Amino acid sequence: MVYYRTTSKPCGTAQYGFGAWSEATCLAGLLILWMALAILFNSAPEFDKDVSSIFFIARQCANGAAGSICGDFPASSVHLLKTLRRVFYALPMVGASVVVTIALRDLASGLRWNHERIRISTVSLITLALGPGLLVNGYLKEFVGRPRPADSLLFGGDLPFVAAAEWSKACLHNCSFVSGEAAGIAWIICLLPLWPHHQRQRVFWIMLAIVITTDMLRVAFGRHYISDVVLGSLSTLVIFSAVAWAGELLTRRFYPGVRPAL
Repeated sequence: MVYYRTTSKPCGTAQYGFGAWSEATCLAGLLILWMALAILFNSAPEFDKDVSSIFFIARQCANGAAGSICGDFPASSVHLLKTLRRVFYALPMVGASVVVTIALRDLASGLRWNHERIRISTVSLITLALGPGLLVNGYLKEFVGRPRPADSLLFGGDLPFVAAAEWSKACLHNCSFVSGEAAGIAWIICLLPLWPHHQRQRVFWIMLAIVITTDMLRVAFGRHYISDVVLGSLSTLVIFSAVAWAGELLTRRFYPGVRPAL
């Protein structure tokens, strides 16, 4: 007999195992949402400009050149915000270290893939490597070529504005699309299945608040547009759902009688 539990709860708040994260409908929904938002941000670039302009303070250019835009993003100089950013920046690596420790301890005690916690630990670490690691920092940020807001002519830089999800050669390295920090901090949501079941919903909202704060700090600092952080965060969740779906597919194939740990 197969003992899989299903749930109709949203992806982030499922009670058992991966819950809805490993369901094909959740994966398809997240992927469609990512593509729809990419198209929307690309077709409405003024939204990116307007949000970033909220945090930009224009100043008179030193050379007084007509038509030039000078200024800065003052939030990037606020010590408290910079400290908060550094703390959140470290969270994914701290989380990964904890997950690796848990996985090694479980393996040493004899647990294998048929145990829920081994599957969750493995899937979360694979997600970190494939999402924030390979897809975002290894590919998108290196090859899409979108200049950061602070480097764009609109906000005192010397590079042209490029819309979201639009390939360009304006930026050659460590570019704006998508945000690596947004992708990284969103990974903490992938650790939700490791939490005790009765705490997951409350922890989810705390994690979400941290993700949103991190994302908005990147925008306020002029390092990313709002589209970069939204699509960066969402990309990690898409990868997590895909890896969880594949992991549970393998489990059903090779361990048909496995029962999730409750």
